[in-house]
Parts: sequence; structure tokens; C-alpha cells
Amino acid sequence: MTQPSAPEFRRDPVSGWWVIVAPERSLRPLSLEGSSPRHRAETDRETCPFCQGREASTPGETFAIREAGIAPNAPGWQLRVVPNMFPAVRPAAANASGEGLFQALSATGRHEVVIEAAEHIVNPVLLSDDQFRDIFIAYRERLLAHAADPALQSVSIFKNVGAEAGASLGHCHSQIIALPLVPEQIGRELRGSSNYLHGTGRCVFCDLVKAELAAGVRVVAETPGFAAIAAYAGRFNHETWVLPKQHASRFETLSDSQAAELAELMKRLLRAFDRVLGEPAYNWYLHAAPLRSAEMPHYHWHLELIPRTARPAGFEWGSGCFLTSVSAETAAAQLSAHC
Repeated sequence: MTQPSAPEFRRDPVSGWWVIVAPERSLRPLSLEGSSPRHRAETDRETCPFCQGREASTPGETFAIREAGIAPNAPGWQLRVVPNMFPAVRPAAANASGEGLFQALSATGRHEVVIEAAEHIVNPVLLSDDQFRDIFIAYRERLLAHAADPALQSVSIFKNVGAEAGASLGHCHSQIIALPLVPEQIGRELRGSSNYLHGTGRCVFCDLVKAELAAGVRVVAETPGFAAIAAYAGRFNHETWVLPKQHASRFETLSDSQAAELAELMKRLLRAFDRVLGEPAYNWYLHAAPLRSAEMPHYHWHLELIPRTARPAGFEWGSGCFLTSVSAETAAAQLSAHC
């Protein structure tokens, strides 16, 4: 089999998992390379392709929040969504390849970047309340847009902050990858929550939120509609989940007022990360129901936040079991004191 030049899904012949081989990703600029713990990226301000006034440095926008009457792809915007110049997947017809044990598919889908501020802001907690709210509105609107394509089944939305977390540019941004399949991690959650519903008649996420709020020992912060909870069996120190208190499987149902409330909670949580952990690199990612699904009684959308304060090593990669050194109860106590 020849080496892929275009992005390609490959299936492991033993475990069945899928990976994406995307050679173009090696070409992306790495202005944060070698930074520790989180490079503030002030040095790339003069050349940053995401700053207002450099719209020609990115592909044309697919969504924007901008001043009325201002033309697309011109200054005057608050947030832009553009195709990724170094995509992991491409919008194209799917083609199968491989033989015998070795199965492959062209890696089709859409890969976008959410540029979260016109100004060169590198720490998300410095975004205004409106800017932070607009991130979640953009997520919602792009989910709705990608749901119109019947070839797409799910959308992975994530944010990398700091080189250790995989960020290549400092300017506040997150990424959206729309896929023609449901990733295994989401599939595992869907299966587990469905099994719980069949056994109990209840949503496991709703039960989790109710139990955690009642006990209080792992609650980091809350608002009337959302709870931030230190993950009971987190894979990383201080791993925290943010969940709506009311059942909702589809992030697309989020209202503008809920987006503002979620943004307020997330800013509190990220400030606490900075204070407790010394401005760590971190990831967040959104887990939500597959595209075009009806409201699922067993599933609950949620955000997972992973501070990168330690690296997985041989045991984790070899066994799939993660080691941590801070209990969820200790993490909640440390973070809640600063929320």
C-alpha cells in the first residue's frame, strides 16, 4: 500500500479503532513549539494570521459574528470561523482502499477553526463575557450547519491552549472537525449510558449531576443551569466536567442566555486552573449527541476540561489505564476555593 498524500482514515486490524493519517498537518506553523508551561505568544503578534486586518491570511469564513453592514472577510468582526489551512479531513467523496486486514477510507469531513477574538488575546480568561459567550454560539451554529450534510454523522469540537496541549498558535481559537463516523469515545459513552437507562430507567448523567450536587465533595462551581464537577475517575489531575443540570443530549438546543451562563462558569473555572496550577496548558472538548439525532433520554452533552500538568507514560499507553496523583475530592477543594 502506498503512503497516503491526502488525509485517510485507517482501521487497526486487531482492535478495530480508527485513526486519521493527515500528512498536511506536519506543515502547520508551530509558533508555540518549546513553550512551557503555556507560551503567551506575544512574539507572534506581528505575524499572527488570526488577527483582525489579516483576513486574507485565512480561507474565507464559513460563519462570523460581525458588525452590521460589514462585508465578509473584512475587518469589523468579533468572531470568525474559517476552514483549517492544514486540515485533518477534507470535503470530498469517500473512497475505500486497502486490502485484507488493512482497511482505509479517504478522510472526508470538514475541519474548521473558530477564531475567538479579533484582538491578539492568548489567555481565554481575558476574553470579554460577550466574546466567551460567542464561542458557544458559534459551536451551536456550526453544529446546525454541519447537520445539514447527510454525509456527516458527528462533530468533534475542542480547544487546545498551550504547546503541551497541542496548540500551534497562541491567538485564542478552537477547532471543529465534522466526521462521517461517530468517534469511539462518544460511541463508548452512548453505549454505556444506553445500558444504564435499560437497567434503571434513568439517565446516568442526570443521576451523576444529582448525586454530585447532593454530596458536594467534588463540586467545583455551579450556576443555576450548570455544574462543574471534578471527575470521579478522571484520567488527569484536576480533570473537570461541565454539565447542564437539566437533561439535554444535543448542544444545538443551547439558547443565547444559556451560552452566556456557560461562558461565565467556564471563565471562573479557567481562572481557578490558572491560580491553582500555575497557568497550565489544557484541552477542552465537547461531547454531544450525533448529528440529526432526536433528543436522547440516556445521553447528556458535556464539556471535559483536561489540564496538562503531567504526561501519560508507558503504563498509560500500554494498558489504557491512567495514573493520577490528585484525587477528585482534593482537586475540587483546591479549584472551588478560587472559583
